[in-house]
Amino acid sequence: MTSQNGDYQPFEGHVLTEGEHIVYVGETAPRVIGNFEHLNGKGKFLIPGLIDSHVHAEGVTGMLPQHIEKHPELASQFNKQVPRSYLYFGFTTLINLGGISEEYLAFLNDQPLTPYLYHTGRSGTSVANGYPMNFVPEEFRFESTPNFIYLESQAESIPDKFNPADHSPRAVVERIKDSGAIAVKSYYERGFHGMDKLPVPTREIIDELQQQAHQNGLVLTVHGNSLEAHSFLAVAGVDVIAHGLWNWEKYFEVPHDSLPTEIMEILDMQIEKGIGYNPTLTVIEGEKLLADPEFLNDPQLEHVLPAGLIDWYKTEEGQWFTKELFGDFPVDQVNKIYGSIQAHGQRALKYLFDHGGLILFGTDTPSGPIYGNPPGYNGYMEIKLMHEAGVPLNEILASATVNNAKMFGLDSLAGSIEAGKRANMVILTRNPLQEVEAYDNIETVILSGMTIERSALSLKD
Repeated sequence: MTSQNGDYQPFEGHVLTEGEHIVYVGETAPRVIGNFEHLNGKGKFLIPGLIDSHVHAEGVTGMLPQHIEKHPELASQFNKQVPRSYLYFGFTTLINLGGISEEYLAFLNDQPLTPYLYHTGRSGTSVANGYPMNFVPEEFRFESTPNFIYLESQAESIPDKFNPADHSPRAVVERIKDSGAIAVKSYYERGFHGMDKLPVPTREIIDELQQQAHQNGLVLTVHGNSLEAHSFLAVAGVDVIAHGLWNWEKYFEVPHDSLPTEIMEILDMQIEKGIGYNPTLTVIEGEKLLADPEFLNDPQLEHVLPAGLIDWYKTEEGQWFTKELFGDFPVDQVNKIYGSIQAHGQRALKYLFDHGGLILFGTDTPSGPIYGNPPGYNGYMEIKLMHEAGVPLNEILASATVNNAKMFGLDSLAGSIEAGKRANMVILTRNPLQEVEAYDNIETVILSGMTIERSALSLKD
């Protein structure tokens, strides 16, 4: 099946690739002379390689630096498997929304099988001392976030060696552009889990970031999941809001089957302005799974995570963040609270879809130092949660292909099966327009014209 506009009308036909690109798509069999590989897809389904437009590829899921230093073999096994885990679930293109080092980019590109990875530079554009640079100890904070935005209100804590002119929106965006990035990532986050009120960007900063991003051919995507954040970002008219609206703040107690007028108006504004919307429902699901003792026995994990790392997650040391997040809080209360937040996120997503909003598939893998967002598998969980929310399967497929490709300027290379585009495709044995489980019934991944049996990507198989 192919699509230029996201409607995904299936047809029986033929696809011919040469090298890394597609050279023919049509219902008539092409005439081919010479040696070639033939794949019989009769009774199967061919879709474009999937695009996750919100990942954090660097680091080891569920581990802090001290854990990585203590268990280097586990970390090494994980890093080598990460690209294969994304491919295992059909993701051939990733967009890293946040900081990424040149060393890790080189490592990833050296792997024999790896998705195409695009990024937003060495760090995100946090405002000084804002989210997420607030997690970094003060003695390393500014060095580790080279693209922070200078705030006069934070001047006393910014070391003198940092020139404000080097940390204006213009200077930061130009630096991000020079790094080979395709987008700028900023943040509107007051805080959560007991954090103090964090500084957030002003309207002037966001407007200038947007202007500078567009002048440099980049997309502005901004973290925000609260009523306040979505309201601010909708009025500003950013390109992409990198999370769904699940934190309803003063409307937290509102029943799940209703939507407050204020929230509808904010979503309507986003729809009218064509702002891209990352649902990232697995952010909530991933944290909730930390309270589920059976999750680490999920057989799917054996395909995407080293067995030794799964065993480590089960240890007292590996449960560090679960204890920090929930303490002795009862599991039923965790499920109740997170279930309510998730229901709000799904309700907002359904409204956005019903009224013509632009959905961009993104998982925020991993959303924090948690093992509840395993690479690749987290994408399949996101697809199921979106479907559970009421988004039709054809729209989910469009969100993870053509929508993402168009928003991030990749539509000449990815997002649909057309001559001239990269030969990144996935062969499924079930129809993804009829069954959500089709995304776990992948037979073959085609990466730059190379055919890879799914079993070859699994740690278990």
